[in-house]
Amino acid sequence: MASETSTVVQNTGKQIMSVSDISNPAQHVSPIISDEIRDISFMILIQIVQLIFATFGIFSNIVNVIVYIKMGFSETSSITLTALSLADLITELWLLLMATSLRAHQDSADVIPLPVIIIYLLSTANNAVLGYGSWITAIISVERCLCIVFPMKVKSIITVRRISILLIIVLLVQMSSIIPTYATLKLAYVQSPVTNRSSLAIIQSEYGFHIETITMFAAFTIPSVICFSIVVMCTIFLVIKLNQSAKWRQSTSNAMSKEDGSMLTKEKRIVRTVVMICTVYIFCFAPNVFTFTTMAAYPKFNQADPYLGNLQSVCLQIGFSSHAICSAVNIFVYITMSTKYRETFFKLFCPCKSKA
Repeated sequence: MASETSTVVQNTGKQIMSVSDISNPAQHVSPIISDEIRDISFMILIQIVQLIFATFGIFSNIVNVIVYIKMGFSETSSITLTALSLADLITELWLLLMATSLRAHQDSADVIPLPVIIIYLLSTANNAVLGYGSWITAIISVERCLCIVFPMKVKSIITVRRISILLIIVLLVQMSSIIPTYATLKLAYVQSPVTNRSSLAIIQSEYGFHIETITMFAAFTIPSVICFSIVVMCTIFLVIKLNQSAKWRQSTSNAMSKEDGSMLTKEKRIVRTVVMICTVYIFCFAPNVFTFTTMAAYPKFNQADPYLGNLQSVCLQIGFSSHAICSAVNIFVYITMSTKYRETFFKLFCPCKSKA
């Protein structure tokens, strides 16, 4: 896996190595970004920004899950947003572990710390969860577009049962896609090149690294690129339809009944909520979509490259901190845009304000 967070397991049977081991190859090439800038970026983006938002995101997504469970699952939007909050919660837990366990310099360590090994082992599963979150966001945006295109038929097309089955199928596909990577890993005693001491380490089979790379693209890169494109197109469509609807309501406001006006206002609020969620997703996922697309198109864009390695590391740092922000701020979108969510939230956590 080409990931700054995870340590790198070599397919030659060597012990897990840290990021700095592959970021400083013994070649006389000046990197486009110096090691000092890379390390400063790591401390700011990972150990400060990511740590703060991951910590807040854990609590905010727990709150989201509690609120949506209290609201019930009579509507498909409640099911999809609950699933999205659970996926974000898992991601934030992993990002918090990463921010508190990794250090800018780890090449002096003779034995890789246990938290770093755990981060590596969980990073593949986290990629699958991130891909799952992307699919959920795409499903939410497509569902809302169908509500606009087929307003009279959408309730029969998208039911609670069907959306639940779809989410379960996508989850199973995402998690099954990472099985090959874990199948290539095993525990073995390896000798340290520094002290010649033997220690227990995780190694991969001969083709493990290639399988892991394929798995990363199947579980995260491809779903993210596909879903990113879907969300962008659906968001543009929703914004256009939202503006058209606003103009139409203004022209027919006098002839519209109170009941019709209430339904349109509710529909407008739901569309705005989806647009905001998709907009946050687009801006926060763009760095990693760019990074992994570049890696696929230009293989030299990796951490082992003496010229581009540090640049890729910084791009990944930006991507991970963006993930932390994306998964943490949705609660503000829900509180601002959803009246039902806001009422349930204040009833559960601020009963005094709710009564007022």
